[in-house]
Amino acid sequence: MRALLLTLVLGASLTARAQGLPPSEPYAPPARLLVNEVRTQVGLLVGGYGFEGGGWDDAFFLNSTSGHYLFGGFTAEAGLLSLVPLERGGPQSSYALSARLGYTGERWSVLAGPVLQATYPGSPLIQVLPSVKGRYRLGEVTLDAAVLDQQGMVPAHVGATYGPVGLAYVLPLGARAHARIPLSPRVALLVEGFAFRLSSARSAMLTVGIVGIPPSSRSGATP
Repeated sequence: MRALLLTLVLGASLTARAQGLPPSEPYAPPARLLVNEVRTQVGLLVGGYGFEGGGWDDAFFLNSTSGHYLFGGFTAEAGLLSLVPLERGGPQSSYALSARLGYTGERWSVLAGPVLQATYPGSPLIQVLPSVKGRYRLGEVTLDAAVLDQQGMVPAHVGATYGPVGLAYVLPLGARAHARIPLSPRVALLVEGFAFRLSSARSAMLTVGIVGIPPSSRSGATP
């Protein structure tokens, strides 16, 4: 009988304590530096070669679609780019496909993978190049560095993003910039451009596009 009374008293005490505790919150995964994102861009690319006493350039219509998706912290990124010449009798159309895998934490992200560039007819028909990009958030500024970013269009750069605006130095001599103009909480207008010189080669690009963030994305910084 005493054991039964002790059990009842102990059960009542535990129940009272449990009722006095605040309700537990559902588990939420930590916010990460990147969010799921899809983007499409169109624009103009001008590229060519300069030499003593002259040079030549060709103009291309550029179309690019890319995006990245997070599986927890593991991140997959892919992109497809096409360049169509605006004049006949010049260079042929070319295409580039990139695929990078990596991991994204609360303050950092690293992605790496190949870029496949194809030109038909061309020699070689297909080139495979390595690509890597890293980001690190320092307060309200996100630092980034990459090799052969944007489907291999940018040789190498180091830069920083503050809010909707980003600036970067393109090696060995050039610059890159982008700006996001919010149209809604999950859609933004993206204006991006670069210009650089690499030995005798030179290239400049200006694009306008749309960035979409799926509803499944958690709030956080965007690249």
